[in-house]
Amino acid sequence: MGGLKFRRTVMLFLIPAVVLYLLFFVYPFLKTIFFSFTNWDGFVTYQFIGFGNYVKIMKDAVFQQSLARVFIWVIAALIFKVGLALVTAYVLRRKMPGIAFFRTIVFIPYIMSSAAMCLMFSIMYDKEIGFFNIVLRSIGLDSITRYWLADPKTAFGSVIAIPIYQAIGYFFVILFAAMQDVPEELYEAGRMDGTNSIQEFFYITLPGVWKTLAVCITLSINGTFQNYDYIFILTYGGPNHVSEVPATYMYKALFTRSEYGYGGAVAMVIFLCVLALTLLVRKTVSTRFSTE
Repeated sequence: MGGLKFRRTVMLFLIPAVVLYLLFFVYPFLKTIFFSFTNWDGFVTYQFIGFGNYVKIMKDAVFQQSLARVFIWVIAALIFKVGLALVTAYVLRRKMPGIAFFRTIVFIPYIMSSAAMCLMFSIMYDKEIGFFNIVLRSIGLDSITRYWLADPKTAFGSVIAIPIYQAIGYFFVILFAAMQDVPEELYEAGRMDGTNSIQEFFYITLPGVWKTLAVCITLSINGTFQNYDYIFILTYGGPNHVSEVPATYMYKALFTRSEYGYGGAVAMVIFLCVLALTLLVRKTVSTRFSTE
């Protein structure tokens, strides 16, 4: 039998992709690393200051609070975004009349733009005409009604609830597809042994989709650190920085205060945090439930 043969001419077709990758990812990344060690406003000649920007970050209370806040977001995303997607995929994997409708309903929010979602929820959060406050008034909880996006106690939670809710459909599709590869014979054998739905979930479904779940966890962490558009549109990090996250803080440093060196240092800290969490996830969860 013949084997696959590598032809050097194939490399020619990789050149455009490699050039674009080097030009639009590697080069800007290296430049960001370099300018993170400088004091530069984006216009005049930069001044090399070593680790000055990183020392400033360590003393920046607003950034430290934003970093702690995004870790809270990561935990909430893993529990509600990935967790609910996993449970929903397990429930909706069964064949029953009208099940396709419910699968579509779960996925629809994901195809909407972040701007449209923010507009919709900004109306729902309104104190006078908002859906949430109307419901609270209807059950006699007028004292709880508030301007959800303007109240320091609820602004951050109100904002992150939107991308978490919206992304459930994305992870639902991934996990639902993974569940289709779990052999039905395992479920039949489990039923013969008297397992119930909860036991099926933990002892058959979860081990069967564990590697895919590890990928979803990694994607969720990366997405959380990169998300800033919802906060940018709804609160701009306010009120008084209570909804600030590293991504919005970096944006303000770069494009509002023209602190390109400091903004580059913030970007590198974000990158290192994501890298560390990704490696941690791969080490701790990717091999669990291995059946090999």
